Amino acid sequence: MIVLPGAPPVTVPDRVVSPDGWLAAIVDEPWAGVVLSYDATAGTPLPAAADVRRVRIVRVGPDGVEVPVRGAAPAWAIEGVGVAYDHEPPLGVPVVYRATPEYADGTSGPVSSLAVEVPAPAPGAIRDLWLKSVDEPGLSLRVHITSWGERESAGRQDVASRSGSPYALVGYDVHAAPSVAAVVDVPPEQIEQVRELMDCGVLLAQTRPGYQQPDAFFVPGDWTEKATGKLGATGGYAVGFTVQPVERPAPEDQPMRLPGWSWDQVAAAFADWDAVAAAFPSWAALATNGRV
Repeated sequence: MIVLPGAPPVTVPDRVVSPDGWLAAIVDEPWAGVVLSYDATAGTPLPAAADVRRVRIVRVGPDGVEVPVRGAAPAWAIEGVGVAYDHEPPLGVPVVYRATPEYADGTSGPVSSLAVEVPAPAPGAIRDLWLKSVDEPGLSLRVHITSWGERESAGRQDVASRSGSPYALVGYDVHAAPSVAAVVDVPPEQIEQVRELMDCGVLLAQTRPGYQQPDAFFVPGDWTEKATGKLGATGGYAVGFTVQPVERPAPEDQPMRLPGWSWDQVAAAFADWDAVAAAFPSWAALATNGRV
């Protein structure tokens, strides 16, 4: 490999395709997600592509752990084509996606894989925290951290006196997942969206890798909101909440959720099914609003 110090950086392609041509990914920067599509009929078609009924997609991060993609654990495949959307990839680090087709008889086909990286908020960017909704990804947004408190990790111990000994008997377990109290600055045009986020269930908090704050799923508990200026002429709101991590909600047998796209929006945009069929060349294009 020859490296020229003065050479311009390589432009990452918009659409990344696995070497076999079956798995494709498009990084969805506005939502910090990845659109995934598996087409067993692409390139050199997979033998018995018509018998592919489902496709199972996992994400592998820098730690080497396989994480099932929500909505693709597994996803249904129509005529050998399946789609998924990963709204939870780590930011600013490369990840590998692996797709395994499943045939009608329950057997599995060859694995397709590719690598992408979802950009993190750039150093110096004002809005440096993603708050993502697991169930309503269209509510997700980036906000500006103004205060990030101390990480607190509660100990889990049972202490009992021990007869005839000056030492206590201690039963212990691993510490609780560390929590942190955060305050974010929200502009007026986003405050209604944040209010909805606080009531929409499990959220995912993500910052840039340089902050050394691991991604955390959490359910907002008590939260505060304070106008930063005069009401009616405010410059924004300071919203405070605690990120108390919970386990990642189970991804198995979940439907695909795409930010800003649903059957309700399809119904509102098109008069009938003929109009839908005329607007989209394939089921995959309809499922992803033309992004594949």
